Amino acid sequence: MKEKIIETSQIMLFLRENPGIFSDFEKECLMNYVKSNRTHGKFVPDMVREIYDELGLLREDQDIYTGFMDLLQSEFDIRERKILEVGGGVIPRLGKRISSIQTGEGKITVYDPRLSKYVQDTERMKLVRKPFTSTTKLGDTNFMLAFMPCEAAETFIDAATENKIDFMLALCEGGPHGDEYDYFESDEEWLDSMVYRAKRGVKDNGMGTLGIQYLKKYEDPYPVIYNHR
Repeated sequence: MKEKIIETSQIMLFLRENPGIFSDFEKECLMNYVKSNRTHGKFVPDMVREIYDELGLLREDQDIYTGFMDLLQSEFDIRERKILEVGGGVIPRLGKRISSIQTGEGKITVYDPRLSKYVQDTERMKLVRKPFTSTTKLGDTNFMLAFMPCEAAETFIDAATENKIDFMLALCEGGPHGDEYDYFESDEEWLDSMVYRAKRGVKDNGMGTLGIQYLKKYEDPYPVIYNHR
């Protein structure tokens, strides 16, 4: 109980020191999670995961960032890559981790309109508080990644494959389905479409084959896809 009180106090202090970082609804959802029993699962909601990681509160079995980084580094040497990340989140935890291991000309540019104003650019990490679109200039990018970017996944896949840029993409549920703005009826249908789109793009552009792996250790049911040369 004492540990829970300390943890809750840390989160509340963070929110006071960073006013406006989340909407009132998001803060309510966050605090409901914080005050609940965290032993119910390993797969943590995105905004909760970002704050917990920022404050060093993620349990090892919930630290999906490390799992993704391990997979990324097992497939690609990213240390000197010029990386573009799509959907970096409010707190760019993955971008921070990647920039911390880069050397030489390595750098990462993170796109997300939600990026907190309290997080600033560094020598290795540039923040772009805009959505990534089909008209976004890629410049000298030679690697692209995205960690659960939801609706931006399709644009990401097209940009990476059409420009023959190595990539890794962790998929998620893809947002709401079945409404007038989304012709997919379910998560499964959307995921199948994204995997097929990536597989076709990789093949058509001579980028090798499509690798598919899962971060099941963290109870993540969604695939991580990447081109394997």
